[in-house]
Amino acid sequence: MLRPAALGLLVGVPVAVSAAEADCTQAPNQTEANICAAHNFAQADAELNRRYAALRDKLDSTGRHNLVAAQRVWIAFRDLECNLRTGYDTTTPEANGTIAPLLVGTCKTQLTRQRIQDLTAQITCPGGDLTCTP
Repeated sequence: MLRPAALGLLVGVPVAVSAAEADCTQAPNQTEANICAAHNFAQADAELNRRYAALRDKLDSTGRHNLVAAQRVWIAFRDLECNLRTGYDTTTPEANGTIAPLLVGTCKTQLTRQRIQDLTAQITCPGGDLTCTP
């Protein structure tokens, strides 16, 4: 869904510094914490893409159409929901402070992991079978 360069721009983290260069187990400063949040989100997003592809491959043309539409709306929801939860100001991004990338990135990771669970359940349970429990 997002490329590394786009991810860095999205959460305001310099792309030149990688998570490997930051100690994500203790994140002693804000920059490293932000980098780790971006890294965690990138990992979750990659897994989401894998689950999305697996589900897409199982669906007929109507299901694929519905999945694409639902995923587009879900991404917009996730981003707006994280702005709401974190108080992120989209009108004045520079006013959000240095912790904003950590807060927004963590929120996006949490919601993305939930979406992964939802897509995984749909892979297990075919559309229309409301009796199926994954």
